[in-house]
Amino acid sequence: MPNAINDVQQCIQQCQQTSQQLRSMANQTNNQMVKSTLTEAAHHLDLCIEECQFSLQQLQTPAMA
Repeated sequence: MPNAINDVQQCIQQCQQTSQQLRSMANQTNNQMVKSTLTEAAHHLDLCIEECQFSLQQLQTPAMA
């Protein structure tokens, strides 16, 4: 499972970077519709990050057998 753990950690980092980029782009536009859409997209990524973090915890927790 070490590869899966690393893969999920990389995915989380990439999603965090993309979420930050979307928020940065949203802050740079004066178009309210574009700003709202980019902010919503960043929020959806944040939800994905939470799900990935939950999965990561499951991978790192030894199975109860």
